[in-house]
Amino acid sequence: MKIDSIVTSPRVNNIDDPNSKKDNPSFAELLAKSLNEVNNLQITADNAIKEIATGKMDNIQDAVMAIEKADISMRLLLEVKNKAVQAYNQIMNMQV
Repeated sequence: MKIDSIVTSPRVNNIDDPNSKKDNPSFAELLAKSLNEVNNLQITADNAIKEIATGKMDNIQDAVMAIEKADISMRLLLEVKNKAVQAYNQIMNMQV
């Protein structure tokens, strides 16, 4: 049986490279991007609800999908927030 060598991905190799900072966004940038995406999904869901209420949207399935996407993304965001707060509290309760 032949065993092939393990090839590391280029992304793993760039971790130690200080010049690769432009490829790796900071946590704050990732958080801001995620918040904007959740906000956009919420706006899309609100617009879908308005279109259903005014009778402009014929396909209710699209509206339900937009609402569910917004709901799931908001739940995920809340769980991430809860985990971050929990981690912060654990760090603050550590005895030095």
